[in-house]
Amino acid sequence: MNKTLVRYIFRMQFNTAVFVSGLVFCVILLFDFAEVTRKYPISNLRETLFALKLSFLRTPSTFCEILPYVYFITATFSLWNLSRSHQITIMKSVGQSPQQILYPFLLFATLIATLWLFVIHPVGLFLEEKYYDSISSNGNFKVNRDIWIDCSQNHCMIFIRAIHGDKIEGLAIFNSEKMQRIFAQKAAIGENVWTLENVTEIDGDKIDNFDKKDIALSISLDLIKLLSRSPRKHDVYSLYDVRRIQRRDRVILRLYELEFHKLFANFFSFLLFALISAVICFPLNRYKTRTSIAVKMIFTAIFIRFINGMLESLSYGEVLPVQLASWAVLILLTCISVSLLIWREA
Repeated sequence: MNKTLVRYIFRMQFNTAVFVSGLVFCVILLFDFAEVTRKYPISNLRETLFALKLSFLRTPSTFCEILPYVYFITATFSLWNLSRSHQITIMKSVGQSPQQILYPFLLFATLIATLWLFVIHPVGLFLEEKYYDSISSNGNFKVNRDIWIDCSQNHCMIFIRAIHGDKIEGLAIFNSEKMQRIFAQKAAIGENVWTLENVTEIDGDKIDNFDKKDIALSISLDLIKLLSRSPRKHDVYSLYDVRRIQRRDRVILRLYELEFHKLFANFFSFLLFALISAVICFPLNRYKTRTSIAVKMIFTAIFIRFINGMLESLSYGEVLPVQLASWAVLILLTCISVSLLIWREA
């Protein structure tokens, strides 16, 4: 494809993406500001500036979650504008195939997806963490973190209420092989040894209480520190560390594994949305109204969110493998989109 044409389509997508992103970002910022002012009443300029600061710290993380759909809008209306102005017809008349016309869209989608995965998403999570720090320093926020660790080699399941450095508050250990349950109010993590405080141990019908008790667990302190954040608050870099350490410690962290696959599924969803945009706008020689395009986009976005949410819920309940829950919709819709494009242009 001609480089000038590629640059032209790139510039069109970039301009549309900037406009749509700015509009969506401002709408999210407005809602976040309204939510902050509802929680923290404003009575002077200082409190107004504090509320604006919280809004600007919170908005990027929300924006990151819907950025694939922002690109969906960008690609769809860019293709529609090209079709409406008969530029697609001109491209086809000079020998450009639909695959060649889609090439700049797939290339732009890959660029945005890479930027989202390695830059935008980590920055959004970093600012969200600053938002929580600002609230905590203001004395109005408390984070509860519930963590489940499946130690398959020891036939036990561990539940942790909260982690602070190497200290644990609220601990429960369930051993399915020995039918043993251990509850502790606090725990300190050492080298392959956890020191529990205020312990209640239930072994069959026998109940024992201890002020302190040492138990052998091969879960490292490095992993525990990474688990101090919920799966959704991890970026691709920290999730890779979690994945590496959990394999080393031979434990199963289902929610973190699911989040890891979801991140890369979201990466490829940018490419999927480029294909779906072509399905919505093709055949290219047919005029389609803006309303019909918008209705199809809204229906597609709601359908994808609903099905993904349902599959994630099934994965949380261990009904489906995390790989299937993360990739099923993406692979299915990609196959359908490619098939429709080939059939329509045949």
